[in-house]
Amino acid sequence: MLATCQEKASDTLAHLAGAGRALCLTGNRHFPAVPSRTSHRRVLNLEKVTIMAKVTFLGTGAMGSRMAMNLLKAGHDVTVWNRTPETAAPLVDAGASQAFTPREAVEQAGVIISVLRDDDASREVWLNPEWGALAGMPASAIAIESSTLTVSWVRELAQIMSSRDRPFLEAPVSGSRPQADNASLIYFVGGYEGYVDHVRSLLLQMGSDVFYVGSHGAAAMSKLATNTLMGVQVAALAETIAILIREGVDVVRVLDAVSGTASWSPMAGRVAQSMLAQQFAPLFPVELIEKDLDYMLRSADEAPAMPAITGARDAFREAMAQGLGQEDMSGVVRLFVK
Repeated sequence: MLATCQEKASDTLAHLAGAGRALCLTGNRHFPAVPSRTSHRRVLNLEKVTIMAKVTFLGTGAMGSRMAMNLLKAGHDVTVWNRTPETAAPLVDAGASQAFTPREAVEQAGVIISVLRDDDASREVWLNPEWGALAGMPASAIAIESSTLTVSWVRELAQIMSSRDRPFLEAPVSGSRPQADNASLIYFVGGYEGYVDHVRSLLLQMGSDVFYVGSHGAAAMSKLATNTLMGVQVAALAETIAILIREGVDVVRVLDAVSGTASWSPMAGRVAQSMLAQQFAPLFPVELIEKDLDYMLRSADEAPAMPAITGARDAFREAMAQGLGQEDMSGVVRLFVK
């Protein structure tokens, strides 16, 4: 059972977690430019973001709060808004200004970064006719959407921004809370390439790499592809551990051996360690990986059946039904090992 594995795992599995960052097949090579699907009636004469840039964060949850804190430490003038105002209290204590609507938050901003839960939250925060951010966004500001969203909504938002002559980039991140704390997030950036150099230095104060991947929607697809590969592997690892336990083998030794093969990843090490130690404090909650797998499947509506992705999504969905939605995604192992 898991309790027995926990006693063995503390020393032997320590190295399985690895120290590698999120997989990026291109290493440090930036993708070539791809013309944006969104028309640009004019390219605004933006100045590159400086150390004293006024930055607004829309959303100060687990990721946004850490990203905003790094910009405060770097010396930026930061304004924050969150649907639950008290969540932003540590940022305010560190020197951020707090606004009580997205519209108010962006009125003096040079850069606006949103880190929100899903499509619905993004739509409401940007487009609410009374208090939404777009209504108050200065013409000289640039909007950066760093939420994990569907491709269709990103492209729709890009078209709306373009119709208002507002510069807009999508820039979702790969990485979790530790990477956000350490400013080592990986940025996937999509949109008009001419805007990227204006904000690259700012993004590198929150991350270690910035990859331009093409037109609007390409970054959303990059993020969903990353999380899809992760989610499928986590679900498969949970099932594999369950089978190993039922066969009565030394699970730690088997995984130690497997970790030396090409099938293993740094992420698999951390997740295996979490599963065997029964430690499910959320780094990436079940409910969010389920959402991202579902978003990926929405892009495959007219494609052939996607059994691997669907199976993984359904496993996390079942974990949510059993009350595990706010646990780390590694908690999906509880479906198979009691």
